[in-house]
Amino acid sequence: MRIRSLTPLALIIGATMGGQAQASSDDSCYPNWSLLRDSLDVCNNLPFLTPGNDSRVNLRLLLADQKALTLQPNALTEQELAEGYGAVPFAAFRLANEEIEGDESEESGAAAMADLLGKLGLSRDSNDTAGQAFLQGEGSRCRSNRDESAADFIGQLLDTAGLSATERQSLARARLQLLDACTWEADKQASLLPPDVQSSEAKAFVAYLRAASDFYSGRFSDAETGFNTLAESTQPWLKETALYMVARTRLNAAQQDAFDEYGSLKEDHDRTAYAGVGQAIERYLSAYPDGRYSRSATGLLRRVHWLAGDTDKLAADYAWQLTEAGDARASAPPEALIQEADNKLLTALTGATPSPLMTATHDLMIMRPHLPNRLTREQLDGQKALFAAQPAMFDYLQAAFAFYVDKNPAEALKRLPNDVPEKLDYLAFSQQTLRGLALEDGNDLPAAQALWLKLLPLAQQPLQREQLELALAMNYERSGQLTKVFASDSPITSAQVRLILLGKVADAPLLRQQIGQGISDTEKSTAQFVLLYKELLHSQYAAFADDVKALPDTPADTKLGTSLGYVYDAGQTLQLFRWNGAKAESGYACPSIGEIAAALQVNAKDAKGLNCLGEFILRNGLDGMPLDQKPDAGDLGSSEPGFKGAVFSRLNGYQTVIADSKAARDDKAYALFRAINCYAPSGYNSCGGKDVAPAVRKGWFKQLKTSYGATNWGKSLQYYW
Repeated sequence: MRIRSLTPLALIIGATMGGQAQASSDDSCYPNWSLLRDSLDVCNNLPFLTPGNDSRVNLRLLLADQKALTLQPNALTEQELAEGYGAVPFAAFRLANEEIEGDESEESGAAAMADLLGKLGLSRDSNDTAGQAFLQGEGSRCRSNRDESAADFIGQLLDTAGLSATERQSLARARLQLLDACTWEADKQASLLPPDVQSSEAKAFVAYLRAASDFYSGRFSDAETGFNTLAESTQPWLKETALYMVARTRLNAAQQDAFDEYGSLKEDHDRTAYAGVGQAIERYLSAYPDGRYSRSATGLLRRVHWLAGDTDKLAADYAWQLTEAGDARASAPPEALIQEADNKLLTALTGATPSPLMTATHDLMIMRPHLPNRLTREQLDGQKALFAAQPAMFDYLQAAFAFYVDKNPAEALKRLPNDVPEKLDYLAFSQQTLRGLALEDGNDLPAAQALWLKLLPLAQQPLQREQLELALAMNYERSGQLTKVFASDSPITSAQVRLILLGKVADAPLLRQQIGQGISDTEKSTAQFVLLYKELLHSQYAAFADDVKALPDTPADTKLGTSLGYVYDAGQTLQLFRWNGAKAESGYACPSIGEIAAALQVNAKDAKGLNCLGEFILRNGLDGMPLDQKPDAGDLGSSEPGFKGAVFSRLNGYQTVIADSKAARDDKAYALFRAINCYAPSGYNSCGGKDVAPAVRKGWFKQLKTSYGATNWGKSLQYYW
C-alpha cells in the first residue's frame, strides 16, 4: 500500500507553521523578484546564505559545500510556471526531493512473507496488517507490527535448528495472528500464544511473542520484563532483538504522557524520564554497533535527546547524521533529517550549539527582524571559538549581521574578501553576493556591475548563474542601462527576467527592437503586445496607429500569460488589438479599437471614443491589468517606466464624458451608467482612477434616473453603490 503525498507546498507550509513561515493565503506561491530579503518567505529563496531563506534551504547550501548532499533543484512544475516562476527565486520545496509517503518495504515484506510461509506449508487469508493504518513517520509503536518484522521472525524460525516442524508452524501462525491488531487483553493474548511447544528454543520464541504483544498493547513494564529474560538467549536474533526492544519499550513508557491531544509535545512533561532510555539505547549500540537495528537505535537516541530537551546533543546528532554517517549508518534519508532538524532543533534553539553547521543555520534565522530572540553582536562575537576551524564562515556571519541587522554595508564590506576565488562553492558565492549587494546599497553601482560580470563565468553550481543574471539585470535597470539587458551579446538569458523588464520599464524604441530581435517567439510577441497596449493606455494614439500596422489582420491566438504578469490560465492574445466592438452587450455600440484610437487622436475628449475605450477595457477584462501594476520599490522592474504619465482608467474617462456639456445624450447616459457600476456590487472602485465619494455617486444616480431616465440604462439601473 502506498499513500500519495500532499502537494509540496502543503508539506512546506505544514512543516513551518510552528515556526515563522509566511505563505500565501490561497495555498499558492508567487515569485518576488528581489535579492534583498531579510524576512522569511518560503515561496522566495535564493542560492546564497541569507536570513530571508527558509532555514532548510540554507542548511542544504551548507551541506552541499561539505559534499554531504548534491544540490539538485527539481524541474519547475506546471504550477510553478503558471505562477510566474523562473529558476530564481524559488520556493523552498524545489530543493527537496519529493517522495511518495508510505513504506517502500511493504511490497517486498509481503513477498518475503509469502515465500517463507510457503516453506512452512502455510498461507494467509489477507495481506492487511495493523501497522498499515499508520503513515510513515507517524508516531505509533504499532507501525512496526507489519509484514517486514513478522517475516524476520518467521525467517528465524526456519533458521533455528532446535525447533520441530510443528513448533515452527505454531509459532508462525501465532505471529500472523498478532498482525491483525495492536492491542490484546491478557486472556486474548494467552489464546494467541501456542501452548504446546516443548523445546527450549520454542519456549524462547513464545516468550518473545508474549513480550512483543505486551509492548504493542502498552503494557510496558511486562514487556520490558519479558525482553530482559531473553538478554542471554542462545538464539542470536532473539538476543539482539530483545536488547533493542528493551530500549524501545523504555522509550515508549517514558513518552506516554509527553504529548497533548493534538500530538504536540507538552512543555511541562517530565524530561528526567529519559536518562534510563538513553542508557538502554547506548547499551544496545555498544553491543551491536553495526547491528540490524543500529540505524533505528541511533534514531531513537536522537528522539531521546529531543524529548529530554538536550539541544547540544541533538545538534551533534543531526550534524553527524548529515555529514559523517553516510548511507550505511544514517537513520533516515537526508531530506527527512533536514526536515526533522528544522522542526525539532532549529525552531526551538535559543542560542549556539557545539555544531558549527547547526549554529550557522540558526544564526541566519535569528538575524530576521521583529524576533524576540534576535541575534545580538555580543552573542555572535561569543561564537568565534566555535568557528575556529571555519573562519570564513564566521567572517560571513559577521558580514551578514552588519548588512542585515546593523544596516551597515560599509562594515559588511570590511568583513568580506575582496578577491574573487577561482571556484565558487555556496559560501564563496554568498560572500561575493553579499559584497555586490553591499556595494549597491552604498550606491557604487559600477563596482557591483563589474563584480556580477566577473562572477558569471565562475558560476558552476546549480542556480548560481540564474541569480547572477537577476542581479546584473537589476543593476542595469537601476543604472539606466536597460538596453544592455537586451543587447545581442547580453549574458542575461533568463526568460522571465527579460519579460518583466519589457513589461514594466521598457520604452517604445526598445520594445520595437525586441519585436524583431527577441530571443524567443514569446519575447517577440510580448514586446509587441506591451508596445501596443501601453501606447493605447497612455494616450499615444498616433504611435499606436503606426505600430498596429505591423500586426497581421488575423494575429496568432497564442495566449500570453505569465509574460504579461498573469498567473495560472489568465492571459491575453495579440488578437486583442483587432477588437471590433464585440457584440455591444450593453446596447452601446462601439467601432473597432483602431477607429476608437483614431477618434481620440483627433479629440482626446471625444465622448464616444472615451466610452468605447472604456468598453474595450471592460469587455476584455483589462481592469487591473498586470502590466499597469508597479512592482514594489527595489524589485525587478520598479525603476522609472519607459512610458510616462498616468494610465487611462475607465472611471476617469466616464467622468470626462459626464462633465462634457457637449456630449450626446446617449454618451452621457452610458457614462453615468458605467461610472455608477464601477462600484458595483461591493462599493469598491474596480475601474481605476481616483475614488469618488458616495455622495457624488448618489448624484450620478439621481442624474441618470431623472435627466436620462428614458434611456435603457436609466430604466435598468435600480441602485447605486
